[in-house]
Amino acid sequence: MRLIGNKTKLLGQIESLLLDRGVEGGTLIDIFAGSSSVGKHFKRRGYKVLANDILPSCYAQAVAAVEVSRWPAYRKFSGRYRDALSSKDFIEGMHVQGDILEQDDGQESPRRAARRLPLARAVHYLNTCIEPVEGLVYRNYCPGGGADRRYFTDENGRRLDGILGFLREGYREELFTRGEFYLLLSALVDAADRVANISGTYGAYLKSWQASAKKPLWLTLPEVIESSQRNRAYSEDANALVGRLKGDVLYLDPPYNQRQYAANYHVLDILSGYHLYDDLGKFEASLYGKTGLRPYDHLKSAYCVRRGRRRMKETNGSGVFGDVFSAMLDLVLSTKARNVLVSYNEEGLLTRDEIGVILARFSGSRSYDFDNDFREISYKRFRSDRDREENGDGAGRNYKVLDGRGKDELAEWLFFAAREGARVTS
Repeated sequence: MRLIGNKTKLLGQIESLLLDRGVEGGTLIDIFAGSSSVGKHFKRRGYKVLANDILPSCYAQAVAAVEVSRWPAYRKFSGRYRDALSSKDFIEGMHVQGDILEQDDGQESPRRAARRLPLARAVHYLNTCIEPVEGLVYRNYCPGGGADRRYFTDENGRRLDGILGFLREGYREELFTRGEFYLLLSALVDAADRVANISGTYGAYLKSWQASAKKPLWLTLPEVIESSQRNRAYSEDANALVGRLKGDVLYLDPPYNQRQYAANYHVLDILSGYHLYDDLGKFEASLYGKTGLRPYDHLKSAYCVRRGRRRMKETNGSGVFGDVFSAMLDLVLSTKARNVLVSYNEEGLLTRDEIGVILARFSGSRSYDFDNDFREISYKRFRSDRDREENGDGAGRNYKVLDGRGKDELAEWLFFAAREGARVTS
C-alpha cells in the first residue's frame, strides 16, 4: 500500500538506534502503524508487536501482517468450494498465473509449500472465480458509473465490487476466521492500490489514465510472517489506547503535516470497511464531493493541527486534543513503555526542540540529550511520479526546499528516550 511516510528505507536506522541505546527484544508498541513496515520488521526480529491504526485500510494491513502468525487453513472455505478448488483447470491456472510462488532461491521445502497452499487457493479463487458486478465502487469511483470519477477503470471497478461482495458475505456467514479474512482483504486493498489512477494519495484522481491503472486487478499472495509471539492489532484512537498497552518500546510515527490521512486515503478505507456497513445504500448516499469522500470527522487527527485549544473536551478520562503538541505530550506521558522512539519529518508541524521538550518530560530530565539520543537521516523526498514536476492535472508541486539541501532532499529525525532508571547500557 502506497502510504506517505512509509519507513521501509529507515528500518535499519531505527533498529540501530535501539541497539545502540541497549534495547533488544521485548514488546514493541507501534501506535501509528500505517503500512505496518516497522511492525513487520520487528516481528521478524522476534519482538512481540502491538500495532494500532485508526484508519480501516491500515488496520487491515496490521491484522494481516502483524497479528496473523500462522499460515491459515481455510477449512470452511475449502469445504464449501471443494469442487471448484480441485478442478483440473483451477489447479493448472494457479501455476500458470503464478499464484503459487516459490521462494526467490527456489529452495522452498514441500512442507512450507503445503502450508501456503490453502491461502494460495483462496487468492486464486478471488482472482478467477468471482463474477464482476456493478456496485458501490463502480457507481462512485469509475467513469462509467455516473459519478464521473476516474479512480479505477470500469473493468477494475466491477472486479472490486464482485470480490468485495464475496468477502462481505463470507465475513457475515463466518466462512473465514479473523486471520483468513484479513489476509484476503489486505491482498485486495494492495491490488486496488496498484491499479488506482492517482499520483500518490486519493485526495485527487488523474484526468488521464496512467499505465498502471490500465492493468487488470490481480491479487497476489500476501506474506505471512510466522511468530510464536501473541502479536495484536488494534484500531483505536492512539491517545485513548496507549495507556492500556504494556511494552518495552513505544514507537511513534505520527502524521506530521496538515493533510488529514482520512481524506487522503478514503477510497482504500471504504474498501477496507465494506464488510462492516450494515446498510450499503445508506452508506453510499453519504458519499460526497468531487472525490467521493465519506464523512470522516470522527477520524480527524490533532496531529495534523499546529495550533488549537489545549484540551477540547474530556471523554472517558482521556483527552481529545486540538493541537499536535498537546496530543503528543499526552501520548508520551501516558505510555507504560520504558522507552520511546519517535520518527518525525523535519518538515513536520512540531519542531525538533518541541519534541525534545516532550521527551525530556518523559525521561525526567531537564533537557533532551541531542548529542547521544538523536539522529538525523537524509533521504529522498516522497515523489509519487518520479522525475515529474507536475501531476496529471498539470498542477505544479510546490515543494519546500530547505536551506542547504537539494530539491528532493530532506531529513527524517529519530529520537530515543528512556524513563529514568530504565535505560540499559552496553
